[in-house]
Amino acid sequence: MQTLNIKIGGQAGQGLVSVGTILLRAATKEGWHLFAHQDYESRIRGGHNFFQIRLADGPVASWENDIDVLVALDETTITRELEEVRPGGVVIYDPDVLGSEAKKLVEQPNCIGLPFARVAEELGQPKIMANAAAAGAVWALLSEEITVLHETLALLFGDKGDKIVSGNQQVASAGFQRVRNIVGAKPRPEKPRYPGPRLVLKGNDALPLGALAAGVKFMSAYPMTPSTGVTEFIAQYGAEAKVVMEQAEDEISAINMTIGASFAGVRAMTATSGGGFALMTEALSLAGSAEIPVVVVNAMRPGPSTGLPTRTEQGDLRYAVAMSFGDFPRAVLAPGDVEEAFYLMAHAFNLAEEYQMPVVVLSDQHLADSYVTVPPFDLSRIEIRRGRVVSGAKAGPDYLRYRYIKDGISQRLYPGFGEGLVVSAGDEHGEDGHLIEDAETRRKMMEKRMAKQRLVEENALGPVLCGAEDPEIMLIGFGSTKGAIAEAVEILNSRGLRAQGVHLPQVFPLPKSLEQFLQQPAQKFIVESNYSGQLEDLIAARFAVRPTGSIRRYDGRPMNAKYILDRLPGGECHGR
Repeated sequence: MQTLNIKIGGQAGQGLVSVGTILLRAATKEGWHLFAHQDYESRIRGGHNFFQIRLADGPVASWENDIDVLVALDETTITRELEEVRPGGVVIYDPDVLGSEAKKLVEQPNCIGLPFARVAEELGQPKIMANAAAAGAVWALLSEEITVLHETLALLFGDKGDKIVSGNQQVASAGFQRVRNIVGAKPRPEKPRYPGPRLVLKGNDALPLGALAAGVKFMSAYPMTPSTGVTEFIAQYGAEAKVVMEQAEDEISAINMTIGASFAGVRAMTATSGGGFALMTEALSLAGSAEIPVVVVNAMRPGPSTGLPTRTEQGDLRYAVAMSFGDFPRAVLAPGDVEEAFYLMAHAFNLAEEYQMPVVVLSDQHLADSYVTVPPFDLSRIEIRRGRVVSGAKAGPDYLRYRYIKDGISQRLYPGFGEGLVVSAGDEHGEDGHLIEDAETRRKMMEKRMAKQRLVEENALGPVLCGAEDPEIMLIGFGSTKGAIAEAVEILNSRGLRAQGVHLPQVFPLPKSLEQFLQQPAQKFIVESNYSGQLEDLIAARFAVRPTGSIRRYDGRPMNAKYILDRLPGGECHGR
């Protein structure tokens, strides 16, 4: 597979995300597949950030370490990341932002100086259009002509008027031409065959899109990185689907409003991160006791406490599984990529309503903020199952919200529809929803609720497999490690080792079918982005099996294939 890695480095506020967005959309239009991830500090301006794009002529789901094109908008990009450039790679830098020492580092044939802001000013355009000059400069290394880039700029800036579009196109052309004059007839990557229409989405687009496709009608949330993009997406597009979006004063209000909306009969959700999820735990126990369906997106970030709020980690798995105090039915899903995020959101709402319980969907900053090209989603795969809902006409005065039933799933009646009275409480209650104190009713009600947990486990989503069917090495993971594991497996198989990847889209309850893979004689490695091995502990508690070894990352940076391969027995010989 032909790949090319572009890294744009700079400070927050310099426009590096704009440069990255222009390039990834133009590259997709040109026919490239891509995976792009962001690394940013917890500040509005300053600090060192980067936007990295991996282009490929086939589907790609992870990032690589080595860089083919480095774009330096600040000095730190040169001093910190110049060594990442492959032999033969190209560096495009702004000489106006470099000190004397950094300028010595770029005195190489592969380094091209281009004063981005001055290019814009020389054309009578504002400095803010410097990012168009940078995008044009990179495009000169990718393509012989600039039409697609111009079309992309028109699409991105069209709502700002013709003057802004024209200005950006002029500046992009200037950057394109200057670099083209320097590199001359240097071969460009072969343009990939156009694969048909595709979407360019990040996880924080796919999750709310999946919710909208699944019929969500209410969302309440308080902004918290890295989940805020989910809230913003629903706020921007939800009105078209008649969704009520409420920004709450805090996470406690958000989850309680979500529970209230669901109690009233609509599909409802909230989104947060670790600290906000902690504030929601009492209300989640209420939803469990009162058997009210609710979906919560928890976009994990490195803790404890505020930790690294803009970095990535899978440190909330154990906490999400515990969810709250007391025993009640629950499920935890963990999509591994953009496509899975879309479809799993629909599954989350079905689970929540069919079993009348809370469902947590685990994301993280890497999934939330990474872009990937995917084919258009198949809406025919979205099935909306509302569970056992009794119509108002059939709910007479003898309706019992928590009627005892063998499988534990009582019929729901939306309050106000029919003669039946719907009573729900946080205290223990009887079949009619009214508070009780006697031991016998308490025992029966607990057994009724927990009967549903057995059904959730029996119907848990099975592992998603890739690689060899009779593996020597098995890599097991969940969530955003999916792409890194798949690429590591592909490399291992190409080197003559039989390897298999086992991705778990549902991490609680774990599917019983996982046991048959754990019993295979292969060496098994649990791959996860946390310090304590939370998935490993869950598997050991459920199946009494410990792996051959563990591969863990907890520095706030995302997993990739090289990181995995370097830590397998034999180390770097796998990653060469």
